Amino acid sequence: MAPSSWSAVVTRARWAQRVLIVLFALLPLFVVTLASVPALILLPFFPRHSAGAQAIVQQLIAWTRTALVSSRNQ
Repeated sequence: MAPSSWSAVVTRARWAQRVLIVLFALLPLFVVTLASVPALILLPFFPRHSAGAQAIVQQLIAWTRTALVSSRNQ
């Protein structure tokens, strides 16, 4: 194999590694999001608990951003 083809193989391997890291990082987040769906459906209808639903959504957004941004840095 020529040196240029080795670099292509390494580049593809790094890309595949990043994809797997993101998938493994997002899998627990997906499970937590699914577990939060009933609360997110019911809480906004109760005036005292709508802030709790908003906090859950903000936390899910923060976790998603962290998982996606940290995958770019590797």
